[in-house]
Amino acid sequence: MKLTPYLPTLTIEQAEHCFMPPADICELAAVGDVDQKEHRRFLNNVSDRGHIPFKKSGDTKTSPRHYSAISAIMIRTIREVTGSGRTYEFAAPIAKLAGDTAKKLINECDDLSLIDENDWFIRYSSNLKGESAQIKVVRSADFTPVEIAVSLDVGILSVGSIIWNTLNRYTDYWARDRQNRGVSIPLGRYDGVDDQGIPLDPAHNWNADLPPLERAKRLVEIEEFIERREAKVKGGRK
Repeated sequence: MKLTPYLPTLTIEQAEHCFMPPADICELAAVGDVDQKEHRRFLNNVSDRGHIPFKKSGDTKTSPRHYSAISAIMIRTIREVTGSGRTYEFAAPIAKLAGDTAKKLINECDDLSLIDENDWFIRYSSNLKGESAQIKVVRSADFTPVEIAVSLDVGILSVGSIIWNTLNRYTDYWARDRQNRGVSIPLGRYDGVDDQGIPLDPAHNWNADLPPLERAKRLVEIEEFIERREAKVKGGRK
């Protein structure tokens, strides 16, 4: 799958490559600042219980864990499902299907733009034991009153939106990793996207076609984002 012109084609192997430290993965998965206790506890819980993939960055007990793009998709899924009061164990198989769906789309779609984020969903329900059950991927055309009414306790997750937004923002982390390893040309000043997945290039039609006042505001936002990104690169991430 092609994410952007300045990076190689994204493969499943790369999507599963664990290189992002806790601070980056929390940022990519949009679950909050890892320096805050509640967000650090959430990441540690889903990692310690084996609900998401990670690798230790070293052999010592205190070596930081590193995560992948698939990890980020699964983390975001768990956060969404547990946000309604579900347990980590309830959310885990749903997150696994989200990760598997992401790998399927990476393998089958030539370009990220081919993923319709409003056409991919995960439907799940709860059995009599309170466990997640009947977990499956559904498309927008599959939604019918019968489909939704199978259970009195049913959930619908917009997995297409999670996958699209995560992979769209993953480009910055991947490009920075390649640059740090000396296998890629430096990231151009206006390459990549911001935290909302909007291109940083002022000439991109998403920015260039804005009304004058909104465009001026957007240009300031772009420069501020780039300054923060450059500061991260210079300061490094632990």
